[in-house]
Amino acid sequence: MCKLKKKHIFISLAARTQIQCSLPPFFLTHLSFNSLPLSESSRRSSIRNFLSRRPKVRERFFSWFWSSKMLYIIGLGLGDERDITLKGLDAVKKCEKVYIEAYTSLLSFGLSTDGLSTLEKLYGKPIILADREMVEEKVDNILSEARGSDVAFLVVGDPFGATTHIDLVVRAKTMRVDVKVVHNASVMNAIGICGLQLYHYGETVSIPFFTETWRPDSFYEKIERNRNLGLHTLCLLDIRVKEPTLESLCRGRKQYEPPRFMTINTAIDQLLEVEQKHGKSAYDEDTNCVGFARLGSEDQMIVAGTMRQLRTVNFGEPLHCLVIVGKTHPVEDEMLEFYKITTENPEQKGNGIA
Repeated sequence: MCKLKKKHIFISLAARTQIQCSLPPFFLTHLSFNSLPLSESSRRSSIRNFLSRRPKVRERFFSWFWSSKMLYIIGLGLGDERDITLKGLDAVKKCEKVYIEAYTSLLSFGLSTDGLSTLEKLYGKPIILADREMVEEKVDNILSEARGSDVAFLVVGDPFGATTHIDLVVRAKTMRVDVKVVHNASVMNAIGICGLQLYHYGETVSIPFFTETWRPDSFYEKIERNRNLGLHTLCLLDIRVKEPTLESLCRGRKQYEPPRFMTINTAIDQLLEVEQKHGKSAYDEDTNCVGFARLGSEDQMIVAGTMRQLRTVNFGEPLHCLVIVGKTHPVEDEMLEFYKITTENPEQKGNGIA
Protein backbone atom coordinates (compact mmCIF):
# COMPACT_ATOMS: atom_id res chain seq x y z
CA MET A 1 0.00 0.00 0.00
CA CYS A 2 1.44 3.36 -0.96
CA LYS A 3 2.36 5.89 1.72
CA LEU A 4 -0.31 8.34 0.53
CA LYS A 5 -3.09 5.75 0.81
CA LYS A 6 -2.00 4.79 4.33
CA LYS A 7 -2.02 8.44 5.31
CA HIS A 8 -5.53 8.98 3.99
CA ILE A 9 -6.83 5.90 5.81
CA PHE A 10 -5.31 7.14 9.05
CA ILE A 11 -6.73 10.62 8.61
CA SER A 12 -10.18 9.12 8.05
CA LEU A 13 -9.86 7.07 11.24
CA ALA A 14 -8.64 10.08 13.20
CA ALA A 15 -11.54 12.23 11.99
CA ARG A 16 -14.08 9.56 12.82
CA THR A 17 -12.54 8.90 16.21
CA GLN A 18 -12.60 12.60 17.08
CA ILE A 19 -16.34 12.63 16.50
CA GLN A 20 -17.22 9.31 18.16
CA CYS A 21 -14.64 8.75 20.89
CA SER A 22 -12.75 10.44 23.65
CA LEU A 23 -9.13 11.03 22.73
CA PRO A 24 -6.00 10.18 24.74
CA PRO A 25 -4.41 12.95 26.83
CA PHE A 26 -1.19 13.01 24.80
CA PHE A 27 -3.22 13.85 21.69
CA LEU A 28 -5.33 16.53 23.33
CA THR A 29 -2.26 18.34 24.66
CA HIS A 30 -1.14 18.96 21.07
CA LEU A 31 -4.46 19.91 19.54
CA SER A 32 -7.39 21.87 20.90
CA PHE A 33 -10.59 20.60 19.30
CA ASN A 34 -12.44 23.65 20.57
CA SER A 35 -10.65 25.65 17.90
CA LEU A 36 -11.50 23.27 15.06
CA PRO A 37 -14.15 24.19 12.44
CA LEU A 38 -17.62 22.77 12.99
CA SER A 39 -18.11 21.28 9.53
CA GLU A 40 -16.81 17.75 9.02
CA SER A 41 -14.91 18.57 5.80
CA SER A 42 -13.08 21.50 7.41
CA ARG A 43 -12.41 19.41 10.51
CA ARG A 44 -10.88 16.64 8.43
CA SER A 45 -8.67 19.18 6.68
CA SER A 46 -7.46 20.61 10.00
CA ILE A 47 -6.68 17.15 11.38
CA ARG A 48 -4.91 16.23 8.14
CA ASN A 49 -2.64 19.26 8.38
CA PHE A 50 -2.00 18.68 12.06
CA LEU A 51 -1.05 15.00 11.69
CA SER A 52 1.11 15.58 8.63
CA ARG A 53 3.32 17.94 10.68
CA ARG A 54 3.66 15.65 13.71
CA PRO A 55 4.65 12.11 12.73
CA LYS A 56 5.44 11.04 16.32
CA VAL A 57 2.01 12.09 17.56
CA ARG A 58 0.47 10.34 14.57
CA GLU A 59 2.35 7.15 15.39
CA ARG A 60 1.30 7.24 19.06
CA PHE A 61 -2.29 7.98 18.13
CA PHE A 62 -2.41 5.11 15.65
CA SER A 63 -0.99 2.77 18.28
CA TRP A 64 -3.56 3.98 20.83
CA PHE A 65 -6.43 3.63 18.37
CA TRP A 66 -5.74 -0.04 17.73
CA SER A 67 -4.68 -0.91 21.29
CA SER A 68 -6.37 -3.95 22.83
CA LYS A 69 -8.41 -2.13 25.47
CA MET A 70 -11.55 -3.79 26.71
CA LEU A 71 -15.05 -3.22 28.05
CA TYR A 72 -15.62 -5.84 30.74
CA ILE A 73 -19.25 -6.61 31.56
CA ILE A 74 -19.08 -8.42 34.87
CA GLY A 75 -21.80 -10.27 36.76
CA LEU A 76 -21.78 -9.74 40.54
CA GLY A 77 -24.11 -12.54 41.59
CA LEU A 78 -27.08 -12.01 43.89
CA GLY A 79 -25.93 -11.69 47.48
CA ASP A 80 -23.16 -9.35 48.51
CA GLU A 81 -19.72 -8.16 47.43
CA ARG A 82 -18.21 -11.63 47.98
CA ASP A 83 -20.27 -13.22 45.21
CA ILE A 84 -18.09 -11.83 42.41
CA THR A 85 -15.99 -14.52 40.72
CA LEU A 86 -12.20 -14.51 40.90
CA LYS A 87 -12.08 -13.85 37.16
CA GLY A 88 -14.44 -10.90 37.61
CA LEU A 89 -12.42 -9.49 40.50
CA ASP A 90 -9.19 -9.72 38.50
CA ALA A 91 -10.84 -7.81 35.65
CA VAL A 92 -12.18 -5.08 37.96
CA LYS A 93 -8.80 -4.51 39.55
CA LYS A 94 -7.07 -3.86 36.24
CA CYS A 95 -9.72 -1.46 34.92
CA GLU A 96 -9.19 2.29 35.05
CA LYS A 97 -12.90 3.04 35.49
CA VAL A 98 -15.61 0.97 37.16
CA TYR A 99 -19.35 1.52 36.68
CA ILE A 100 -22.16 -0.32 38.44
CA GLU A 101 -25.58 -0.57 36.80
CA ALA A 102 -28.22 0.50 39.30
CA TYR A 103 -31.71 -0.01 37.97
CA THR A 104 -32.41 -3.54 36.68
CA SER A 105 -31.49 -5.17 40.01
CA LEU A 106 -29.79 -4.58 43.38
CA LEU A 107 -27.42 -6.44 45.64
CA SER A 108 -28.74 -7.47 49.06
CA PHE A 109 -27.24 -4.39 50.75
CA GLY A 110 -28.68 -2.07 48.10
CA LEU A 111 -26.83 0.90 46.66
CA SER A 112 -26.49 2.99 49.79
CA THR A 113 -23.32 4.89 50.53
CA ASP A 114 -22.25 2.08 52.87
CA GLY A 115 -22.98 -0.54 50.21
CA LEU A 116 -20.88 1.18 47.56
CA SER A 117 -18.14 1.76 50.11
CA THR A 118 -18.05 -1.99 50.78
CA LEU A 119 -17.52 -2.68 47.09
CA GLU A 120 -14.92 0.07 46.76
CA LYS A 121 -12.90 -1.35 49.65
CA LEU A 122 -12.85 -4.78 48.03
CA TYR A 123 -11.95 -3.47 44.58
CA GLY A 124 -9.53 -0.79 45.78
CA LYS A 125 -10.97 1.89 43.50
CA PRO A 126 -13.98 4.22 43.22
CA ILE A 127 -17.22 3.06 41.62
CA ILE A 128 -19.43 5.23 39.43
CA LEU A 129 -23.19 4.68 39.75
CA ALA A 130 -24.76 4.13 36.31
CA ASP A 131 -28.48 4.86 36.57
CA ARG A 132 -31.11 4.35 33.86
CA GLU A 133 -30.49 7.77 32.33
CA MET A 134 -26.76 7.15 31.98
CA VAL A 135 -27.10 3.63 30.58
CA GLU A 136 -29.86 4.41 28.09
CA GLU A 137 -28.91 7.95 27.02
CA LYS A 138 -25.19 8.40 27.70
CA VAL A 139 -23.79 4.93 27.18
CA ASP A 140 -21.66 6.15 24.25
CA ASN A 141 -19.52 8.02 26.78
CA ILE A 142 -18.76 4.75 28.58
CA LEU A 143 -18.00 2.99 25.30
CA SER A 144 -15.76 5.86 24.22
CA GLU A 145 -13.71 5.48 27.39
CA ALA A 146 -13.28 1.78 26.62
CA ARG A 147 -11.50 2.73 23.38
CA GLY A 148 -8.56 4.10 25.32
CA SER A 149 -8.61 2.23 28.63
CA ASP A 150 -10.03 -0.86 30.29
CA VAL A 151 -13.52 -0.16 31.67
CA ALA A 152 -15.65 -2.39 33.92
CA PHE A 153 -19.44 -2.38 33.82
CA LEU A 154 -20.80 -4.26 36.83
CA VAL A 155 -24.22 -5.95 36.70
CA VAL A 156 -26.09 -7.58 39.58
CA GLY A 157 -26.76 -11.23 38.72
CA ASP A 158 -25.59 -12.26 35.26
CA PRO A 159 -24.78 -9.70 32.52
CA PHE A 160 -27.42 -11.10 30.17
CA GLY A 161 -30.27 -11.23 32.67
CA ALA A 162 -31.63 -7.96 31.21
CA THR A 163 -32.11 -6.91 27.59
CA THR A 164 -30.45 -3.55 28.37
CA HIS A 165 -27.08 -5.30 28.57
CA ILE A 166 -27.59 -7.11 25.27
CA ASP A 167 -28.12 -3.69 23.69
CA LEU A 168 -24.92 -2.48 25.36
CA VAL A 169 -22.91 -5.26 23.71
CA VAL A 170 -24.48 -4.56 20.31
CA ARG A 171 -23.60 -0.88 20.54
CA ALA A 172 -20.07 -1.71 21.67
CA LYS A 173 -19.55 -4.02 18.71
CA THR A 174 -20.92 -1.35 16.37
CA MET A 175 -18.30 1.08 17.70
CA ARG A 176 -15.60 -1.63 17.41
CA VAL A 177 -15.10 -1.79 21.15
CA ASP A 178 -13.83 -5.16 22.36
CA VAL A 179 -16.11 -6.77 24.95
CA LYS A 180 -15.41 -9.51 27.47
CA VAL A 181 -18.23 -10.95 29.59
CA VAL A 182 -17.74 -12.55 33.01
CA HIS A 183 -20.81 -14.56 33.99
CA ASN A 184 -22.31 -15.18 37.43
CA ALA A 185 -25.42 -16.55 39.14
CA SER A 186 -28.74 -14.88 38.42
CA VAL A 187 -32.36 -15.20 39.50
CA MET A 188 -32.94 -17.29 36.36
CA ASN A 189 -31.02 -20.23 37.82
CA ALA A 190 -31.05 -19.47 41.57
CA ILE A 191 -34.80 -20.15 41.70
CA GLY A 192 -33.86 -23.81 41.33
CA ILE A 193 -33.37 -23.90 45.10
CA CYS A 194 -37.12 -24.39 45.60
CA GLY A 195 -36.94 -27.75 43.81
CA LEU A 196 -38.85 -26.86 40.65
CA GLN A 197 -36.72 -28.16 37.79
CA LEU A 198 -35.37 -25.40 35.55
CA TYR A 199 -36.22 -27.16 32.29
CA HIS A 200 -39.88 -27.28 33.37
CA TYR A 201 -40.18 -23.50 33.10
CA GLY A 202 -41.95 -21.69 30.28
CA GLU A 203 -41.56 -18.08 29.17
CA THR A 204 -40.56 -15.63 31.91
CA VAL A 205 -42.84 -12.62 32.41
CA SER A 206 -42.47 -9.18 33.99
CA ILE A 207 -45.18 -7.69 36.20
CA PRO A 208 -45.15 -3.86 36.06
CA PHE A 209 -46.71 -1.53 38.63
CA PHE A 210 -50.27 -0.59 37.71
CA THR A 211 -51.31 3.05 37.71
CA GLU A 212 -54.76 4.63 37.54
CA THR A 213 -54.48 5.04 33.78
CA TRP A 214 -52.06 2.24 32.79
CA ARG A 215 -52.82 -1.39 33.65
CA PRO A 216 -50.95 -3.56 31.12
CA ASP A 217 -51.77 -7.27 31.04
CA SER A 218 -49.73 -8.71 28.17
CA PHE A 219 -48.17 -11.14 30.66
CA TYR A 220 -51.53 -12.93 31.06
CA GLU A 221 -51.44 -14.74 27.72
CA LYS A 222 -47.90 -15.96 28.38
CA ILE A 223 -48.86 -17.32 31.80
CA GLU A 224 -51.95 -18.99 30.28
CA ARG A 225 -49.82 -20.59 27.57
CA ASN A 226 -47.31 -21.88 30.13
CA ARG A 227 -50.09 -23.25 32.33
CA ASN A 228 -51.74 -25.06 29.39
CA LEU A 229 -48.39 -26.75 28.72
CA GLY A 230 -47.94 -27.66 32.38
CA LEU A 231 -44.90 -25.35 32.72
CA HIS A 232 -43.85 -23.16 35.64
CA THR A 233 -43.76 -19.37 35.17
CA LEU A 234 -41.16 -17.05 36.69
CA CYS A 235 -42.62 -13.59 37.32
CA LEU A 236 -40.05 -10.81 37.65
CA LEU A 237 -41.48 -7.95 39.70
CA ASP A 238 -41.13 -4.28 38.84
CA ILE A 239 -38.26 -2.12 40.06
CA ARG A 240 -38.63 1.63 39.69
CA VAL A 241 -35.42 3.53 40.40
CA LYS A 242 -34.91 7.14 39.27
CA GLU A 243 -38.09 7.17 37.21
CA PRO A 244 -39.14 10.67 36.06
CA THR A 245 -42.60 11.79 37.15
CA LEU A 246 -45.23 12.36 34.46
CA GLU A 247 -45.65 15.96 35.58
CA SER A 248 -41.93 16.69 35.23
CA LEU A 249 -41.86 15.17 31.72
CA CYS A 250 -44.72 17.46 30.68
CA ARG A 251 -42.81 20.46 32.01
CA GLY A 252 -39.57 19.41 30.35
CA ARG A 253 -37.67 19.38 33.63
CA LYS A 254 -36.91 15.99 35.16
CA GLN A 255 -37.98 15.22 38.70
CA TYR A 256 -37.86 11.66 39.95
CA GLU A 257 -40.21 9.41 41.85
CA PRO A 258 -39.00 7.79 45.09
CA PRO A 259 -37.59 4.27 44.50
CA ARG A 260 -40.22 1.53 44.53
CA PHE A 261 -39.88 -2.24 44.52
CA MET A 262 -42.90 -4.46 43.88
CA THR A 263 -43.76 -6.95 46.61
CA ILE A 264 -45.13 -10.44 46.07
CA ASN A 265 -48.36 -9.31 47.71
CA THR A 266 -48.87 -6.49 45.18
CA ALA A 267 -47.98 -8.81 42.30
CA ILE A 268 -50.62 -11.36 43.36
CA ASP A 269 -53.25 -8.62 43.72
CA GLN A 270 -52.53 -7.45 40.18
CA LEU A 271 -52.44 -11.00 38.78
CA LEU A 272 -55.85 -11.78 40.27
CA GLU A 273 -57.26 -8.49 38.95
CA VAL A 274 -56.15 -9.41 35.43
CA GLU A 275 -57.57 -12.93 35.77
CA GLN A 276 -60.90 -11.46 36.82
CA LYS A 277 -60.81 -9.22 33.74
CA HIS A 278 -60.05 -12.01 31.25
CA GLY A 279 -61.86 -14.85 33.01
CA LYS A 280 -60.04 -17.69 31.21
CA SER A 281 -59.13 -19.53 34.42
CA ALA A 282 -55.40 -19.44 33.73
CA TYR A 283 -54.98 -19.33 37.52
CA ASP A 284 -56.93 -18.39 40.64
CA GLU A 285 -56.51 -17.84 44.38
CA ASP A 286 -55.93 -21.58 44.89
CA THR A 287 -53.09 -21.81 42.34
CA ASN A 288 -49.84 -22.94 43.91
CA CYS A 289 -46.93 -20.50 43.81
CA VAL A 290 -43.51 -19.97 45.35
CA GLY A 291 -42.47 -16.56 46.66
CA PHE A 292 -38.80 -15.55 46.89
CA ALA A 293 -37.33 -12.56 48.72
CA ARG A 294 -33.67 -11.48 48.67
CA LEU A 295 -32.73 -14.60 46.74
CA GLY A 296 -29.08 -15.52 47.15
CA SER A 297 -28.51 -13.47 50.32
CA GLU A 298 -27.96 -14.74 53.86
CA ASP A 299 -31.54 -13.86 54.88
CA GLN A 300 -33.31 -15.11 51.76
CA MET A 301 -36.93 -16.11 52.24
CA ILE A 302 -38.70 -18.84 50.27
CA VAL A 303 -42.36 -19.70 50.86
CA ALA A 304 -44.59 -22.10 48.92
CA GLY A 305 -48.37 -21.94 49.06
CA THR A 306 -51.47 -20.81 47.22
CA MET A 307 -51.90 -17.26 45.97
CA ARG A 308 -54.43 -16.72 48.76
CA GLN A 309 -51.87 -17.81 51.36
CA LEU A 310 -48.93 -15.86 49.97
CA ARG A 311 -50.95 -12.63 49.88
CA THR A 312 -50.89 -12.60 53.69
CA VAL A 313 -47.14 -13.24 54.12
CA ASN A 314 -44.77 -10.40 54.97
CA PHE A 315 -41.76 -11.10 52.75
CA GLY A 316 -39.81 -8.10 54.06
CA GLU A 317 -37.18 -6.13 52.19
CA PRO A 318 -36.74 -6.34 48.38
CA LEU A 319 -36.07 -7.79 45.92
CA HIS A 320 -39.00 -10.18 45.43
CA CYS A 321 -39.98 -12.57 42.65
CA LEU A 322 -42.77 -15.09 42.21
CA VAL A 323 -43.11 -18.47 40.51
CA ILE A 324 -46.53 -19.74 39.41
CA VAL A 325 -46.27 -23.52 39.68
CA GLY A 326 -47.27 -25.71 36.72
CA LYS A 327 -47.58 -29.49 36.59
CA THR A 328 -45.14 -30.98 39.09
CA HIS A 329 -43.05 -34.15 39.26
CA PRO A 330 -43.14 -36.15 42.54
CA VAL A 331 -39.55 -35.11 43.27
CA GLU A 332 -40.55 -31.45 42.84
CA ASP A 333 -43.49 -31.96 45.21
CA GLU A 334 -41.19 -33.51 47.79
CA MET A 335 -38.83 -30.54 47.67
CA LEU A 336 -41.66 -27.98 47.80
CA GLU A 337 -42.86 -29.52 51.06
CA PHE A 338 -39.85 -27.99 52.80
CA TYR A 339 -41.14 -24.52 51.92
CA LYS A 340 -44.89 -25.03 52.37
CA ILE A 341 -46.60 -22.37 54.43
CA THR A 342 -48.02 -23.64 57.73
CA THR A 343 -50.33 -22.20 60.35
CA GLU A 344 -47.60 -22.65 62.95
CA ASN A 345 -44.94 -20.84 60.92
CA PRO A 346 -46.49 -18.65 58.18
CA GLU A 347 -43.26 -16.74 57.54
CA GLN A 348 -40.60 -19.44 57.35
CA LYS A 349 -37.39 -18.62 55.56
CA GLY A 350 -34.97 -20.99 53.84
CA ASN A 351 -35.65 -24.01 56.07
CA GLY A 352 -31.94 -24.67 56.39
CA ILE A 353 -31.36 -25.00 52.66
CA ALA A 354 -28.63 -22.66 51.39
